[in-house]
Amino acid sequence: MKKINLLLFCIIIFISCNQQNKKESISIDNRTLTFFEPSDLGAFGSKTRLIIYANFDECGEWGGHEESFEIYSKEDKEFYAKYIRTKVDCEKIGKPEFQQPDISTEYKLNRKNIIAVNTYLSELIQSKISERFPGHAGQKFGVIKSDSTLIIDVYDHNKRNLNNYNNLLKSFNIEKVEYDYQ
Repeated sequence: MKKINLLLFCIIIFISCNQQNKKESISIDNRTLTFFEPSDLGAFGSKTRLIIYANFDECGEWGGHEESFEIYSKEDKEFYAKYIRTKVDCEKIGKPEFQQPDISTEYKLNRKNIIAVNTYLSELIQSKISERFPGHAGQKFGVIKSDSTLIIDVYDHNKRNLNNYNNLLKSFNIEKVEYDYQ
């Protein structure tokens, strides 16, 4: 475990040291916060996106509602997020109306949102390391860069994952997910 933590620490330091473009970084408490380059997430016509998703299991092994953030950049080199949340009716399992749209909105990312996304990603990596298979039902939290250069998928019953996700939602002023752990 110590070797994994040391390796993870070294990778983070190496990546941080390789960041040459100070103009695109954000300074917080005398520390520099790095984020994706706008060109990496679509600023110049690329369709590459960072997708953060969460799938819940209100209906047990049949699943539950789904949520996602699609983070991208526009020509103005600013970052945006399209947030989508569905709702489910467990009485309609197997029918097309089981999963219905609930919320769909776009946000322009601010400093607080970028910090929350970075924090969410860091916590998700830690969660992946300690992930335990929950059986046939559980929540799924993940992130994928649409060009497949980043994929993290966590499937378990750890309350910490929901708390981490709710902190991300809070930074966007989105209602948190209430979930009853058994």
